[in-house]
Amino acid sequence: MEIKNVKQTNVFGKEIKTSLKTIWNHVQVLPNDIMNEMVQKNVNAQGPQIWIYRGADGNPETVFDLLIGFPVENNNVDSSINTLPDFKCASIIHKGDWSTFNETYCLVIGEVMKNGYHMTGECREVYHTVDFENVENNITEIQIGIR
Repeated sequence: MEIKNVKQTNVFGKEIKTSLKTIWNHVQVLPNDIMNEMVQKNVNAQGPQIWIYRGADGNPETVFDLLIGFPVENNNVDSSINTLPDFKCASIIHKGDWSTFNETYCLVIGEVMKNGYHMTGECREVYHTVDFENVENNITEIQIGIR
């Protein structure tokens, strides 16, 4: 686990309400839709896709806010661009299949609690490498908001 301060970031994306039970309906589909819209609007991604979870508590039934987006320069005004504020977080790299995210989340949350931090209720996932055919190649940074 590493404690980081992520600088303010502008992301082009879409916000939805979902749950852990239904989130798989959006994997691959929503990021592709966002990328297509970015191409149409001539907006270039400046980094890997980011998923921002607000209000997710680990319960599969809990409905929470999810923003899926790509970092961009804010060189034009577009309602699809959101500014994410500076973000203090506990960060850990998850390698491999996303079906084992729960183990990595439990590990980092345990470390957060053990070290006396308090979670803010916001988590982010930064998808550095996405490989649907060879999931063992996936590299995802999990960030737990702390104070």
